Formats: sequence, structure tokens, C-alpha cells
Amino acid sequence: MEEEIKNIISKYIKVPAELINSSTVIDRSAVAGSIVLHRMYAALANEGFVIDNYWDIKNFGILLQRSNGQTISTPISSEASEEKIDIANIGSGNNSFNGIGIDIEEIKNLPQVNDFREDEFYKMNFTSIEISYCILQPDVLASFTGLFAAKEAIVKADDLYKNKPFNTIFIDHLPNGKPVFNNFQLSISHTKETAIAIAAKISTTSLKDGYIANNNIPHLSKKKLSPTFIIAIFAFILSLLSIILIAYRH
Repeated sequence: MEEEIKNIISKYIKVPAELINSSTVIDRSAVAGSIVLHRMYAALANEGFVIDNYWDIKNFGILLQRSNGQTISTPISSEASEEKIDIANIGSGNNSFNGIGIDIEEIKNLPQVNDFREDEFYKMNFTSIEISYCILQPDVLASFTGLFAAKEAIVKADDLYKNKPFNTIFIDHLPNGKPVFNNFQLSISHTKETAIAIAAKISTTSLKDGYIANNNIPHLSKKKLSPTFIIAIFAFILSLLSIILIAYRH
């Protein structure tokens, strides 16, 4: 079992299997981004090594301790995570920020598969509703990458989601395509190469300076800017930076 796990991991951390030992670092600092880390554990799951709570595993020794010589078989279900989104405060003006997370991911890091509904990576990181949504979009992988980046941004904005499987963080969409998640304002943008997401955790407060509620649409006052407007500006700036970086590489 140990040798089989080493052979799988070596492909992702770029270390020969025979050189991997208990102190070999296998966390996200050892791989090319968060998506690749999730792909590594999906590859292990494909071979029957389903590891719970792998987000805090630092080295190979800890991984072996978690596996304990057998498959850890906590079911990974996306159905239970598709909670109803409370849209009462989405886009409303009476919000303030409690935390902001930003994430950028490369689209090429996502695995290209024949069936997104059956692949372990997609089942472990997206709900069935999210998968159904993404496969209907013009750029399927870009849509998946955008949702993945949004989930990373949510985790960065709120530690409560730090150790939660990504398929329990369900991001829905309004009829106009806006991504929504309870108690967060989300903004997602992508180019052909990268996806960028911003997640701002919000708290509902009484209406006061700078916010005027009118049919749940935020308005600007002389004293404050709407959080939605600020997020849009951030997303625009990050999109420009991404385009500049891509152009610079070429």
C-alpha cells in the first residue's frame, strides 16, 4: 500500500517515489497550486485511498498515519451539501464586510475528463448541481475553475470553512448568472488561462449611513461606497492584472 501511495503522489510533487519518506512535504507548497493538491487526493481516491481531512496534512508520514494501512471510507456525497441559498440579503445595501478572500487559479490545472459527473476530482470538489451548471456553460473548464477559485476565496475569508470538503460549499447562481453563497458577496471572472474570484463575508446590519434599501438594490451615498461596487472594482483590477501577466508571459 505504501509504495502504491508513493507512486501516485510522486507524479504531483515531482519527487521520485523511491525518494519519498515520512518527512517529505506533500502539502500545497509542494505542488503547483491548490487545484493540483485536490487532484492528488482525487487520484488516491480513484485507487481506493480516500483520505478524510487532508487539508492539514503536511508530510507523507502524516498521510500514512491517517490512512492507517486501510481505506478511510467516509462517504463523499455532494447531494447533502446542496442547501437552499438565502437570497434575502444578496445584493442588498445593508451589509458590512467581516472578511475578504481572493484566489487566482490556472484553468490548465483542471483535469480533462470524459464524464465530469463520475470523475473523483469533480465529485470531491463540486456538488451535482454545480457540475450540471458548469457543463452547460460555453467554456466548461473555465466555469469549473471559477467556482473552485470562489470556494478557495470563501475559505480564505472565513476560517469556518477551512476544513470543509469543497463539495459541501455549494455555490448557486441567480437567474442572471450571479454566483451566490450564504452570507457572502462573490465575484468571479476569467480569461482563457486563469480564473479569479473574490469572496467578501458580510453581516447584516441596520440601515444607516451610506446604505439605502430600495428593492434590494444598493445605492451609493456621499459617505460610503456599496460593498458590491467595491467588489466589482477589485474584480476588474484583478482581471486586468491577470491579462497583463498573461501578455507578459507571451
